[in-house]
Amino acid sequence: MKVNPIKTLWQQKQPAFGTWATMVRHPRFMKLLAVSGLDFVLIEMEHSDFSISEVATMCLVAREAGIVPIVRPAGSDSHDYTRPLDAGAMGLLLPNIETPEQLEQILQYTKYGPRGQRILNMRGPHTDYIKLSSPLEQTAVMNDNTLTVAMTETQVGLNNLERICAVDGLDAVMIGPDDLTQDLGIPGQMQHPRYLEAVEHVIATCGRLGVPWGFSCQDLAAGEKWIGRGIGWMPFSNDVNSLFNTFSQAASGLKRLANRQEQA
Repeated sequence: MKVNPIKTLWQQKQPAFGTWATMVRHPRFMKLLAVSGLDFVLIEMEHSDFSISEVATMCLVAREAGIVPIVRPAGSDSHDYTRPLDAGAMGLLLPNIETPEQLEQILQYTKYGPRGQRILNMRGPHTDYIKLSSPLEQTAVMNDNTLTVAMTETQVGLNNLERICAVDGLDAVMIGPDDLTQDLGIPGQMQHPRYLEAVEHVIATCGRLGVPWGFSCQDLAAGEKWIGRGIGWMPFSNDVNSLFNTFSQAASGLKRLANRQEQA
């Protein structure tokens, strides 16, 4: 069974870097990301049309290629969490965690006993098809190596962050800037003092409690800034932005070199 290298990085006080898969579903994309040197890939189900079958294939290839697949679930029923895990996801990114009780309920779904009540499936992608010969020991290993990252996306979540961080089984906290700014009444205003104050609250709280924190960054300048602040979890860009930015810059540059006029 796979050991989760992200936890090793955090034990060494090193940040983990990844990206999002939001549109590209081809399994080879997982291999490409692994070869690039990234640590993890977030497979988006909340805001995509990925099916569980496609996610399962992506997770399987990612595991074999050596990059950690983490899924953001599509819903909040127990099977929305357990199906990606049984399909081989090595962690979950949990949207909009507002209370410790909410997080605890999800951990009951996603952790094997005695910590939780996750339904035991003896052989599958999540066990690398190795039958559990010592279930108590091996499920403990899987519990330890399954990442749980809680998203902070509302004022309520900010208010309860310290208690959320105290829940046994939480591994990291991620700020969801779009929904958070919307909840704060400043949608999309990432430089607004209210949002910046919220970011500082997360950094201070997580730093004091020893919980890795992070959010998505879109360029190396931002990455450098937040690495200097101690970020532990950084999804960098995503497949759509990477493709668009690369080809839009290329298209503009090539047309300029050819003295082509841009169409109005």
